[in-house]
Amino acid sequence: MRQLVSKKTPFLGKLATWCKRMLSDAHGIIVLCGLSIGLCYFPVWFRGLWVSEGQGSAGLPLLCAVVYLGFIQLWRNRAELVKVKAAPEDRLLGHLLIVSSGLLFPLLRFEIWPQAAIWLFILIGIAISTWGVSFFSKYPLLSALIALGVYPKIGVMSKLLWQAATPPMLLERFMAWLGAHGLQLIGQDAVSQQSYILLAGSGVEVDWGCNGFNMALSIATAAWLMGIFFRQSWRVILGMVLGAIALSLIFNIPRIMLLTLAHVYWGQSAFKFFHGPIGGQLFSGVLLTVYYYAAMPFINKS
Repeated sequence: MRQLVSKKTPFLGKLATWCKRMLSDAHGIIVLCGLSIGLCYFPVWFRGLWVSEGQGSAGLPLLCAVVYLGFIQLWRNRAELVKVKAAPEDRLLGHLLIVSSGLLFPLLRFEIWPQAAIWLFILIGIAISTWGVSFFSKYPLLSALIALGVYPKIGVMSKLLWQAATPPMLLERFMAWLGAHGLQLIGQDAVSQQSYILLAGSGVEVDWGCNGFNMALSIATAAWLMGIFFRQSWRVILGMVLGAIALSLIFNIPRIMLLTLAHVYWGQSAFKFFHGPIGGQLFSGVLLTVYYYAAMPFINKS
């Protein structure tokens, strides 16, 4: 009976020992309180990813990969981090961030983004109070991975930044123009007007969800993670990211053409299939597969 318990509960025993050690001083208690906020936020984070996955987004596997690589980086540097101690002023600053964020968390649960911001501040507070402010300059990759995995809807923030920095409907108009020219190449009498593609007395609008931005963001993130996983140089990673963005935008042209043909000739059910979650996941899977086999020769060569 003793051997059975010891074999089944090594992790739980280590976790209990760690919790007892953390409860032995004020710093550990504050850190545990901050981590408990993360447990409250996790269902919200996962639900946001799951909803996006149902809408055709590739955010769930990508953000899970981000979190996994973040933990891998943390584990690889554990020997160095154990030796680092925060200065008293850094510990006080980190504790203030954790406590103030924890007190605000129950009041800011009306949307995902304020909860994500609170959790990010708590993580920053834990890092500062444990390892000091210099942690972020010494481990920039680890810091970036942890920050990137906090918010489950990266596309929303990226959309706001893109729309603030570019003219209205820039990418939508460009994709409508390319889609219309692509249809003309296969013998269709299609024209583009603003963000619309007109064909056979009907037409479709290329809105934000079809302009290729979200997929370009997803494939660029996947390229960045591939570069980190295979330990490529930053120059190679930058090339991989730029190539991923270009490939995703190129792939979006036949997707727009297919949606236009489905709407005009094949009926609303076909259009909903290709425009919905199943069609979005099929498109994402094909694009990620093509990019993987296109990028691996460069990775192997480097």
